[in-house]
Amino acid sequence: MNAFKQPLAVSAAFAIASSFSTYTSAFESAEMQSETVLPEALNPGFSGRVRLGYISIDDEVNIREKSSAIGAELSYSSESWHGISGTGSLYTTQKLFHDDEGSFFGSDGDGYAILGQAYLQANVDNTEVKLGRFGFDSPHADMDDVRMVPNTFLGVLVTNADITDTTIYAAHLAKSSGVNSRKPEDFTSINRNDGVNILGVVYQGFENIALQTWYYNANDLADLFYVEAAVEYDNFSFGAQFGKQSDTSNNDTGPDGDAYGILASYALNNFTFTTSYNHVSGTIINGFGGGPFYTNAADHTISGVLNQNALAIGVDYSGIENLTIGLLNVAFDKGEDEIDLFVSYDFGNDMLLDFTYHHLHDDGEMILAMFNVYF
Repeated sequence: MNAFKQPLAVSAAFAIASSFSTYTSAFESAEMQSETVLPEALNPGFSGRVRLGYISIDDEVNIREKSSAIGAELSYSSESWHGISGTGSLYTTQKLFHDDEGSFFGSDGDGYAILGQAYLQANVDNTEVKLGRFGFDSPHADMDDVRMVPNTFLGVLVTNADITDTTIYAAHLAKSSGVNSRKPEDFTSINRNDGVNILGVVYQGFENIALQTWYYNANDLADLFYVEAAVEYDNFSFGAQFGKQSDTSNNDTGPDGDAYGILASYALNNFTFTTSYNHVSGTIINGFGGGPFYTNAADHTISGVLNQNALAIGVDYSGIENLTIGLLNVAFDKGEDEIDLFVSYDFGNDMLLDFTYHHLHDDGEMILAMFNVYF
């Protein structure tokens, strides 16, 4: 069974209005995660959150592990001076009552604190440059905020919007920390010491249509190409994705394959129905985060399996004020299927509860609950 590093549930809404949104909650869908490009820009001053988390896993041999933790994020952004500003974010996660399941904690199983963001930002006309430690979301490299501390990266990020309705991203990510890192409590090298080079283009010049294409160069691992289109029409939404990954390793250990995906959703009263399909020829990887593929579930994904196919069907209900309930079933032609049931309740006053139950068939079951207070 995987270490539960994927997004937690499916939101059947696939609206263009929320495409490329600047905020990703811990319970955002696998379908939507590939469209989130930049984390929320922080206003000058302090901001943050407190998070309570509980996780329980019964694995394929009926061994139960559970953990509970309290975590926090405290961020400070300076005022801009001649277009230059700075931001720092301290993250921490600490044990509460249980610590059997290790994904809430560091590599040694203990709580930890880390300066996850510490960057200088320079804005000149339509160009923004970030240098240092920062959060970044893209199809194959993302914050994947599904535990107590998200992924953040060390490197440089350049964003340019000189072309009308077009945003261009160029980045070099050298190190990462957080939920997907082999040592979450520290910044460790990505792709050994080579890092990954990224180039992305997002175009929103057509009404109700969003387009994006990305290229990732990971030396001696793989070249990853990704393109996606999303369309909204009345109560219907459609998406199509294509990924090509070419092995560049010296020992043929990198991914080598193509992935195709389609998604459709329909909103009817307080229900939204979604279906998606992925076909893999060869083998592919999610990348440096949760991965962009439409049928990626909370634990099981199409990554790393030769010639995999997957079909997902989901429904959301939002007819009760402040409450969203969703159900997702993903059928894989190789490996165990997965059913995810999620409940999200907004208490107001910047307080949000997310609860998910994952039935992994012969691989076991999983419960995850997160309570967030933002300030």
